[in-house]
Amino acid sequence: MNFFNQLPSKAITQGWKRVQEGSFSCRFKSSSSAIPSRDDLLEEAASLTKSLYRRCLRSVKVIRPGNEFDDLEFARREEEFLNPKRSGGGGILSMSPPPNKEDELRSRAEYYHSYAREYFTQESDCLDNDPLKERDIKRYLHYLRKGEKDRKWLLGDMMFPDPYKDTVDQERIDKFERMSRRYLGLEEVSTGATTAEGKSSNDETTRQKNIANDGFGEDEDPEWFQQKFPHLR
Repeated sequence: MNFFNQLPSKAITQGWKRVQEGSFSCRFKSSSSAIPSRDDLLEEAASLTKSLYRRCLRSVKVIRPGNEFDDLEFARREEEFLNPKRSGGGGILSMSPPPNKEDELRSRAEYYHSYAREYFTQESDCLDNDPLKERDIKRYLHYLRKGEKDRKWLLGDMMFPDPYKDTVDQERIDKFERMSRRYLGLEEVSTGATTAEGKSSNDETTRQKNIANDGFGEDEDPEWFQQKFPHLR
């Protein structure tokens, strides 16, 4: 079974229900010596994946209306179309249609929206193995980091500011890596009986609510994508 198809009920539906009921608590209450299960890792992967997917779609929405650099480029092309002699075109009448700014900006956003969707589906089997292997987790982390790197590059290449550069939950990524090392037996497990009481459950509940309901509007993903990958919604 595709691991992404397992995530919605475990990582989002049940987890969010616990938060709403006020019964959410740290999974490793007893001690840091608990060895995470595969399901524990899939829960964390679900949250990290959903967070990245939302940042990617929000970034597409940032580029949708265009910016001043787009305005200058379209103005230059329109001038070339209307005055081919002045633009150095030798006075040859172009048979191409005139630049259509709105149509081109919409097409550009739709292209990157589809690209993001494809990025998240083509590697959706990376955590299918049971038990998980070290190469599976390395592959997942590679694509998680590559997705964020590509998102930043896209905005920078098009001269857009990045309003989401400080929203990456690096602490949670580090937590996932620590959990993975314990799961794989690559990190010595502590025998100390440390508890989760040092962290406020209210703070954790608030953080989980922010993850699940952070003002992200519904996008226009096709119905098949919504049904097959609901955890990314």
